[in-house]
Order: sequence, then C-alpha cells, then structure tokens
Amino acid sequence: MLFHSEAQIKSGGKIRSWPASTMMVWTPQDGHFYGVASIAWSHSWFHCSGDAIPKILKAGRLPVGQPFPVSDPSLLERYLLDTVAELNGWQGPDEVTLRNLFENYVRAQARQLLDRKDQLAPSRLLDVRTHIEHHFTEKVRLPELARQAGWSVPHLCTEFRRFFGVPIIQYVQQLRMNQAAYLLRDHNRRIGEIAAQVGYPDLYAFSKMFKRRFGTSPRHFRKRSAGLVD
Repeated sequence: MLFHSEAQIKSGGKIRSWPASTMMVWTPQDGHFYGVASIAWSHSWFHCSGDAIPKILKAGRLPVGQPFPVSDPSLLERYLLDTVAELNGWQGPDEVTLRNLFENYVRAQARQLLDRKDQLAPSRLLDVRTHIEHHFTEKVRLPELARQAGWSVPHLCTEFRRFFGVPIIQYVQQLRMNQAAYLLRDHNRRIGEIAAQVGYPDLYAFSKMFKRRFGTSPRHFRKRSAGLVD
C-alpha cells in the first residue's frame, strides 16, 4: 500500500503519523489500521497472494510489516500499469510474466531503499523535506525553507541534493507529477483541473512536465491506466 498523502499507520502495536510517499507491505496476519479521520488522504494498493509472494519479498529484502519511505512513488505506478496491461492483454495473463513483473518491482524498490541516505541527514533537513511534502502544490520559496533550516539558500540546496539525490525543485516536481498520476485515474476530473490542483495553472507546462516524467501525455496515461490502449 502506497500512501500519497500523510496518514496514520499502526505498526508494531503503535500508531504514528507518516508523510506522503510512505509504503507498507501487509502480511495476511497483519491487522490493517491506517488513515486520518480529520483530513483527506489517499493511497494506492494492490493485493496478491500465493506461495511465491513471501519468497520473492524475502529474496528482494523489502521490509514487511513496517512502514518505510520511498523516494520514487512512480516506480509502483509503472509496475501497476504494466500489470494491468498484462492482465487485460492477449487472450489471458501469463503467470510467468506477472511473477517476473512483481519480482522486478520488489528488487527495484529494495534497491532504492539501499541507496537512500535519509538516516544520515540532519534533522533540520528532514524537517524541510517534510514541510515540502506537506505543501508541494504551493509555490516553492527557497528563502523561507532556508530560514527554517537555519542555513543560507546555497547551503540548503547543496545539502538537500547531497542527502536526497535531487535538487529541491526537482523533488517538488516529482511529488507533483506522482500526485497527478494518481488523480488521473479519476475520470470525473478534468486534466486542467488536476494540473491546477498539483500546482500548474498552465496546462501546457503541466503536460510538458508530465511527459518528461512518465514518457507520455496525461491523456494517454489516463487511457493506459484504464486499459483502453495497448
């Protein structure tokens, strides 16, 4: 389960708040507790079962039964789209292909976790990132973020890229595009409405940025996610 917004998750008998882009792999034995009653929140999820699943998760060393942050939520989106295409394509899904897709995703996600330097990042930098994750649809003001960290703007930008691997502006763009990809599944929302909601009042600029991120236009992405195109 991938949370696109802040949510409360119960793990190890304790309930705590987790930021957007947090993932949780539930086992059949886990009691599910998540969400926030006081604010709007959203998530993506998929259910899979079978003897191969625990083996793949163990071999891939992906955390099970505990929340963990992900740096690129679009990785799950791409896997889901490929899985939907396999389920809806041909005369029937191929079990080997589906297993390979799942195994490749688990290993790719685990590799991202190994590459993260979050545990080494100063708490003030983690606070800045959390602030960005809660306000990514708003205009980015680097001087305000720098004051929050107690650093100069150049020093903040250098440290953010050193620990998180991307510049601040690119990180904001990733958050916006990932949220847009999620919202595009709702066919009752106009694309222009979604663009404005994630911080792009200019539809052309939004479409250009979306295609750069996902390799396709928002309209084609929406059709593909619904299984309307190959």
